[in-house]
Amino acid sequence: MYGVGKADRGSWERKIEKRREQSNRQHGAARDRESEAGAVELDDNAIYGGGGGCGGGAGDVSYEAALAREKKYRERREAAKNERTTGLLKKEEDKQKKMLEMLGIAGLKPGEKIKIQPRQP
Repeated sequence: MYGVGKADRGSWERKIEKRREQSNRQHGAARDRESEAGAVELDDNAIYGGGGGCGGGAGDVSYEAALAREKKYRERREAAKNERTTGLLKKEEDKQKKMLEMLGIAGLKPGEKIKIQPRQP
């Protein structure tokens, strides 16, 4: 029985053999189709555009150009972020100053106690 013929009908071993045969038929057909298709093998330069084209040179040049573009982009974003942050801080400072003036304690120095006017009888 071991290695000779098929396993007994209805047995677990026969069930596994059927699954393997079915799998080989399905996946084997896919492998055959791939090999018959005669797909052209493309190198990385053809896929990613490493040589020639509008870049005009080795792939390193376009990579370096991309790095430079990204660096400029990050710098612009950082500058815009800093500008916005300073604007918001200035706005908050103005709000605080306005509130202190409204409360009548605008000229207060750090650590100085607030003096409240006595009530009028």
